[in-house]
Amino acid sequence: MKEISVKYLTTSVEKTVWLGQQLGAQLISGDIIALIGDLGGGKTWFTKGIAIGLEIDPNNIVSPTFTLVNEYRGGRQQIFHIDLYRLKNNIEILDLDLEDYFSREGIVVIEWADRWPGRLPESKIHVKLKMIDEHTRELEFFGNHYRAKEIIGALKEIAGRNLKQL
Repeated sequence: MKEISVKYLTTSVEKTVWLGQQLGAQLISGDIIALIGDLGGGKTWFTKGIAIGLEIDPNNIVSPTFTLVNEYRGGRQQIFHIDLYRLKNNIEILDLDLEDYFSREGIVVIEWADRWPGRLPESKIHVKLKMIDEHTRELEFFGNHYRAKEIIGALKEIAGRNLKQL
């Protein structure tokens, strides 16, 4: 399958959160968001936006760096927010049996998804966050599964009117 991708430039935290919200509004149970980016790139802020789109209080969203997985309920879908930053190697990640979250009812958001040792499910949507400067981020959405194409297509329609597409 041919991959679909789109890039946007956000110039504030609020715009990054807004873009996450637009993505979150498209998500249904079983969707997996694989976040990639440098420390301070906006992954947790983006996840707050996803929460807003799923009608979950964004003030509850915190980086699960020390807990590894945070679960958020109360909206249209629950979120399983996974952070792989502190894990040292593939064995530590595999020992946690995180794949179980892929079959649960809800949305899985994985920070530092590029550290995942196995293959994430094909249906995942990659979001790469790149720091341009203190306030500016480049967000690239890509995937090749029909679900990724559907979501990214909807995002292009919505966000294209409000953000600079690269």
